[in-house]
Amino acid sequence: MRQKKNNQIILITAFVAFLVIFGVLHIILPQETISLDEGRRLKTFPKLTYKDAVTGKQAEKIEAWYNDQFPFRNSLITIGKSMRASLFPNLNPGGLALYQINRDLMPDDPGDDDPDTPPAPIETSPPNQVVDPTGLSDPSGETGTSESTTPTTTKQEDPPIPTLPKENPVEKGGLVVMGTRAMERFYGDEKLLKNYANRLNTVKTTWGANLNMYSMLIPTAIEIYAPEEYHSGYCSQQACLDIFWNALNPGIGKVDSLDKLLRHRDEYIYYRTDHHWTGRGAYYAYVAFCEEAGWAPVPLSDMEHYQIEGTFLGSLWRATNETALKDNPDTTEGWRPKVESYTATAWDNPEMTVTYQIILNDERCTGVNSYLNYSGGDRALLKIVTSNSSGRKLLVTKDSFGNALVPYFANHYDEIYVIDPRYYVRPLKQLVEENGITDYVAVNYMFAISNPTWLGGFDKIIK
Repeated sequence: MRQKKNNQIILITAFVAFLVIFGVLHIILPQETISLDEGRRLKTFPKLTYKDAVTGKQAEKIEAWYNDQFPFRNSLITIGKSMRASLFPNLNPGGLALYQINRDLMPDDPGDDDPDTPPAPIETSPPNQVVDPTGLSDPSGETGTSESTTPTTTKQEDPPIPTLPKENPVEKGGLVVMGTRAMERFYGDEKLLKNYANRLNTVKTTWGANLNMYSMLIPTAIEIYAPEEYHSGYCSQQACLDIFWNALNPGIGKVDSLDKLLRHRDEYIYYRTDHHWTGRGAYYAYVAFCEEAGWAPVPLSDMEHYQIEGTFLGSLWRATNETALKDNPDTTEGWRPKVESYTATAWDNPEMTVTYQIILNDERCTGVNSYLNYSGGDRALLKIVTSNSSGRKLLVTKDSFGNALVPYFANHYDEIYVIDPRYYVRPLKQLVEENGITDYVAVNYMFAISNPTWLGGFDKIIK
């Protein structure tokens, strides 16, 4: 009995000592502001307010701060993952590790937590090229609208309308790690797919009636590489594309990037540690676009190839800290457009006051910034003026997946206007009219159509 009491005293003393030591360390150790491993800002001690105290949010904010600033947090996380891998090497069936994540890889609030937000601007203008400092003219004038006619058929001739099954075979959300590759777990929503199609249809039947208009929905890697259960039913991006195409105005060109990507699945078309596709993956989508838009795609062999050191650890590694990903960083490669000359001018903020020149396919973007090499990060507007004389100008609305695709468009178009609706706030109709734009392509990856910030910004600028 005495020995048992002594053991309890020792246990209680050790526990109290642990709390005291780590409590003191929590106070005296410097606070971290950024977690490079997770690609986000860490919580700081919140401002104490009466409102937060009454609603209970104050306790939640303090808990979030405590969790983010716990002493030796990163080391403890790493040790825990190593222990789990050692003790439970076959924890998940088929060698798959499943992760739940508490934040969107396409953030609702772009900026500090957005891995695709460009860093501070670097003057990178190509030699012997002149910048167009204006970018946009002042909005003026009005243009009437016109209606496009949709062909009609009898009910007997209509194809079956695609639908998703009622049962979802796998849990929604999170990540799958399979070997050295991580992938976002996708799930579809018929209402969201049709709502996005209706947004594009509205553009086509109003101010976009005279544009050559195209839509490209880009699949994620899980549709290409994961076992069948992760891309069937609600998780099938092919089934979701079918629903989307069926709801889309037939006057809008349907760019089928999935088919091209599946045909080249054995090539390096998606990063293993990041949710984006590679420059090679974007190239095959560019080929699909050319087939729909009437261009002859430039072969890879005709464009200048480059490769960036293989040290890229992307968003999926930051979300998981998985050792198998860390030990197999990604290599970034790209191809420069076959064009005699160009200028690329960027505007970062909604007020259009921060402007500078960039270089497409910039090899100086290395390490964590590797994906920024193609056309920089997500920004309000990127305007590219080329030496081409096709008579065609292109408007691109996109999320970060579009960044790797943009340079290929410079093979053909005289001017290219690249818009991210999370930052750009001016009406697209005015941009089109002021600059004589002839073509428009909406480029999104499959998760973008459920992102409220992207869609909210898009709704404002397509009116």
